[in-house]
Amino acid sequence: MKILRTSMLLAATGLLVAGPASMAMAADGTYDGSMSELNGSGASGTAQVKVDGTEVSVNISGTGFTPNAPHAQHLHGDVSGKDFVCPTDADVEELDKDGDGLLSTLEAAPLYGGVLIALTTEGDTSPDSALAVDRFPTADADGNLEYSRTFTVTQDVADQMANLHIVDHGIDLDGSGTYDGDVKSSLSEDLPLEATIPAACGALGDAQTEAMPAGGVATGDAMGDTSTAVIYGSVALAALAAAGGVVMTNRRRTATK
Repeated sequence: MKILRTSMLLAATGLLVAGPASMAMAADGTYDGSMSELNGSGASGTAQVKVDGTEVSVNISGTGFTPNAPHAQHLHGDVSGKDFVCPTDADVEELDKDGDGLLSTLEAAPLYGGVLIALTTEGDTSPDSALAVDRFPTADADGNLEYSRTFTVTQDVADQMANLHIVDHGIDLDGSGTYDGDVKSSLSEDLPLEATIPAACGALGDAQTEAMPAGGVATGDAMGDTSTAVIYGSVALAALAAAGGVVMTNRRRTATK
């Protein structure tokens, strides 16, 4: 029922959509991007994505993430070629509807687009795995986050790699060591804001992060797959927070004994 309510919320706000097909440029090559903190998280990292046809290899190395906590991460954008951006400080004033000085998941998502790839550690990586809570990476005890995986994508997603953004979620805002707090997530009253808030964002092939393709770029005329779903990471984050919250709530109870 929680998943259904979240999906209904996204549909009502226009954040659950189907990605259109488009003629696009082939994107074979290597893309290097830098992930910068969002919402004062202190998290940062580097990402490298190699594209060979429809085979994609992703390597991410980050620091400053909430230790021992799961962090949903996705490749965001769409297959239409629309330009998306990572949020900046200037966007907070315009998009921060509740005036808390932070960008929640629903507030930030329109800037960097919907989920095209769920960067899971194993198994499916399509938007269908947006709820694969047990397959997202967890930061170690020092807040370091490492990810490396090779998988295949649809041709229309591969063709748009230069326009995509990597986003990681989850911030321990109050320094308690857990996802907690009285402020609720923008997705559900049952979840804390800390569990779903965007923590870091980086662009691939975007001048915003001075990332350019290292390999050759060839033109192509393949029509994208009209069945590709673009599902915003909000759904995945809700499930992630629910799973992570169980562990973290137990840790708090143990600490207070």
